Amino acid sequence: MKYRAVVFDLDDTLIWDERVSRQVLMETAARASEVSGADAGRLAAAARQSMEELWHDHAPVDRCESLGIVAFEGMWGHFHGEEDYQRHLQEWVPSFRTEVWTRALASQGVNDGALARELGEFFCKRRRELQEQIPGAEIILHKLRQAGVRVGLLTNGAPDLQREKIETSGLGMFFDAAVVSGEFGTGKPLPEIFHHLLGLLGTSPHESLMVGNSLSRDIVGGKRAGMHTCWLALEGEDEPVGLVEPDFTIRSLGELPGLVL
Repeated sequence: MKYRAVVFDLDDTLIWDERVSRQVLMETAARASEVSGADAGRLAAAARQSMEELWHDHAPVDRCESLGIVAFEGMWGHFHGEEDYQRHLQEWVPSFRTEVWTRALASQGVNDGALARELGEFFCKRRRELQEQIPGAEIILHKLRQAGVRVGLLTNGAPDLQREKIETSGLGMFFDAAVVSGEFGTGKPLPEIFHHLLGLLGTSPHESLMVGNSLSRDIVGGKRAGMHTCWLALEGEDEPVGLVEPDFTIRSLGELPGLVL
């Protein structure tokens, strides 16, 4: 056994996140097209643009950025909690979701407030229904646990939304410890959150491997924390190659046991 502990990122490492959100955006746009007659592709593009603009202008972006909370999560998260950013998001996201589709429809010459509200609710409901593991995730976690490897999860995001993803993914049982940035107070790539999780696992950085899809958060953060790093470079997922050099690069989770066991 080459490592005593393996720490995983969650979104787009063990479960699909961005890809599923894009899928639901297209499904919602298709629903809007059926009612309004507007082009679904243009509606989806307009909704994505409006979502990013509204999030940047009205969300507590500095705090959200530090914790890894993005605009797509504003389209379906509850944001339960007592911190100022959580209170703000709780109050604001219902109108945010409606306004995204109000603007998207208007860009195609459609003025229908009731439809915009329905689309916002549809996206929220449909995105919550779709929780999909990345191929091989459960098998790999099971193999590592069977081999006696300590398995950790380190994920950025809002506490309630990330805990919901962990529970509904069916993977929660495999983790010896799981830390969410919104619970800890700071997120990846700061080394403090990595060291906190390693403390819970009872392992040191030099005997632990960080596995994730984000070079800027998982790999940079893992290196800053003194860990070995493995970049999961999935086909079709964009990352700024050259930002940092991981110790290992894999194209699927199925390659991981050969590096660890």
